[in-house]
Amino acid sequence: MFRTPEGKDIFVVDGHTHFWDGSPENQKNIHGKQFIDCFYAYHTGLSPKEQLWEKSKFEKYSAENLYNDLFIDGPDDIAIFQTTSLSDFYKTGFGCIKRTSEIA
Repeated sequence: MFRTPEGKDIFVVDGHTHFWDGSPENQKNIHGKQFIDCFYAYHTGLSPKEQLWEKSKFEKYSAENLYNDLFIDGPDDIAIFQTTSLSDFYKTGFGCIKRTSEIA
């Protein structure tokens, strides 16, 4: 729940969430490495310094970190996961249905 400065509670539906694995172990080829490197460059270039992640954490987002970031430390009440297979780049997909379903 998000609480406004006026004290009003707002139910939050996060409609675009990804649970990804861009780790070196999951990279099928150079394109998988290039994709996660580009994605990480956006993170390091656009995020406030106090919110920067180590590359290893960024490459393979853990279920525990995802849960805490969305539902404990963040305001989400419901999250809708978007799978992103990128099967030409990643062995088990970048954001595969099986891995995502394990945390549902």
